[in-house]
Amino acid sequence: MAALAPDDLVLQLATAGQEAAAERLISIMLGGGRDADAAVAALARAVASGAHAAETSPAVLLAENAAATLHRAARSGAAARIAGAPAALPALVAALHGAAADPASAAIVGVYAAADAVAVRALLEHGCLAGLVAALGSGSSDQVVCSVSLLLYGLADSGPEAARRVGDCPGAVAALVAALQRTTALAAQPSVQHTAPDSHDVPLGHVYYASACLCFIAEAGPSSACAVAAAPGVFPALQAILTSGDDVAAWAAVGTLAALIPHAGLPAALEVSAAPMLSALVPAMASGSPRTATFACLAVSQAIRCCGFATGAAAVRRIATTAGTLPALVRAASGEERLLRDTAVEALANITGPGPQAARLVGDTPGAVGALAAALRRWGGDASDRLAYGEAALALGRVANVSAAHARLVAGAAPDMLELLTRALTENGFEAALGASLAVVTILSSCPELEARVCGAGALEACVELLRSAECADEGLDAMQNACCLLQEVNAQRCAAVPGMMEALARAAGCGKRRVAAEAALAFARIAKAAPEHARRLAASREALQALVALVESANRRAADVAASALREAASAAPSTVAAALATPAAAARGRAMLLQPPLSLPAKAAAALALMGARADALPPRIAALEALVAAVAGEAKAVHTKACAACVQHEGEAGGRLRPCTGCKGGPAGRVLYCGAVCQRADRARHRAYCKLAAAASVEAAAPAGGRPA
Repeated sequence: MAALAPDDLVLQLATAGQEAAAERLISIMLGGGRDADAAVAALARAVASGAHAAETSPAVLLAENAAATLHRAARSGAAARIAGAPAALPALVAALHGAAADPASAAIVGVYAAADAVAVRALLEHGCLAGLVAALGSGSSDQVVCSVSLLLYGLADSGPEAARRVGDCPGAVAALVAALQRTTALAAQPSVQHTAPDSHDVPLGHVYYASACLCFIAEAGPSSACAVAAAPGVFPALQAILTSGDDVAAWAAVGTLAALIPHAGLPAALEVSAAPMLSALVPAMASGSPRTATFACLAVSQAIRCCGFATGAAAVRRIATTAGTLPALVRAASGEERLLRDTAVEALANITGPGPQAARLVGDTPGAVGALAAALRRWGGDASDRLAYGEAALALGRVANVSAAHARLVAGAAPDMLELLTRALTENGFEAALGASLAVVTILSSCPELEARVCGAGALEACVELLRSAECADEGLDAMQNACCLLQEVNAQRCAAVPGMMEALARAAGCGKRRVAAEAALAFARIAKAAPEHARRLAASREALQALVALVESANRRAADVAASALREAASAAPSTVAAALATPAAAARGRAMLLQPPLSLPAKAAAALALMGARADALPPRIAALEALVAAVAGEAKAVHTKACAACVQHEGEAGGRLRPCTGCKGGPAGRVLYCGAVCQRADRARHRAYCKLAAAASVEAAAPAGGRPA
């Protein structure tokens, strides 16, 4: 007896021999070849032909059995062949709009589940995608709605581009929202209700798939997220899910809310932060499902951040004081679940962002400062904790900056708080350093009695490291400014004793930002005024002198004045070194003027000679050394000349018993006439005077040369 063709075998699916026919068709599809493609096509036609038939007609029975056969074949290994057969999936999708659509939906889901990569490509074609969207209409059965939601969810989950294609399909977002609204009114499935979504064995229902699909669409990009956020009824539907008792669906709903804000912006943030939604999100933050609680906390955190940036502190205070939001965040930040805890810490930091009034709310909430301190203590270098660590330090700094009472509150929140903040100055990037430096400088300003403990914890050494390594931009600059302010709050003798302090402050002074440079110059001035040896240390640091000389000429008047004050202190202890720095090409009018002013008080000719030699010096150490020797000679000999005394024995003209005579080598030099009471004194002073004599004579010759050429 000849074997039956695939079309004949399909017809037997509506007879008593349906089981044998189904087995034979599955075998053909698994075997491959032309008969396999013919079998797939015949089964797809049978499903499609019964979709619009009357429920009692044989066509419906045939469609159901054909769909079941395709489903079994897919599970047995023929899914890729079914998905790749021309017109097979389109025919099944078309069947979703008929009275007998359930078998078609089951068949598509079976094919997709077993061969998702091939099926995704076929279902993302415009015709299939539009057919799936249309199948979410109100006339479809619950099974079809659930199956189609699952399919759209799977398509959107396959990647951002696929999610955009789903979201861009005309009517897709509105259909998913309508399905969400429809399914929220249905009783939750017993297997789903009150079940944590973390378990992979839980069957997921209508609401989860529709909401999660919207989540993937929102994550695909700004335009997609805005389309979801603008869909009528989406936020009330998501809110209803949160209060439905369906824990799995709630997980998807809070994920959708959290995905909307980063792309859709303020409109979505305002919806999420509205009182009814917050009343639903606050209990969700205490959910038994860590994922649900974390996403709920994330949605609130993002709403706070977005509203704070867009509308300021008033919006943040409104959110924090609505529906117990702030206490709920503190409880979450104090919990054991790491992701939830870190997300809550970030939310607390977002509350402190807009200003002192918002930061006060966090400081005044019981347990908040302690939870932030615990976040600092937990840091062990794990990259996954990096954001929470930085945000905790930033929040503590902002709380401490509210008032002296809040600074004391932060300082006393934990026995090791000052040590934790000191570690944060350098251990984890500049967001942590920014918050920690703000906290420490505020604490020192309000609680000077803690200075010894702060210094004992290594805060000064940490500031040096921070100033050496911080980036001269954004948080790095702010952290540098705070570090310079911190150094001004500490005893200057302690600051000066820290290795590398002068060079670290020099980097801050030369960072190019006025506010940072001014604070660095103030720190320099305090150190130089503390004791002559510290002023000499400043003068011995070439980097420090170069930075201060540059600041003297800056347009920042405050920084220039403070830099000049620091240089004057250094000049009192090391005049030759400072004068040499002021005579280099880096110094301009104001720096040159300082040569003529106390404590240097050089004659105008001497200052001019120094400028000439400074222009020649470049950066060569031998010439710089010669220049410094010239400065020393000019300073000493100018004093001798001004008092009409012998440059060697320092006797006045009347005491020397005769007229003082000038040195013939540098006669008329920049210091004036260098006088001696006789040849004995001149020979005795020759070793000291030689360097000045030659350089002064050369400077005088160059000064007398015609402009643009050498002397005649």
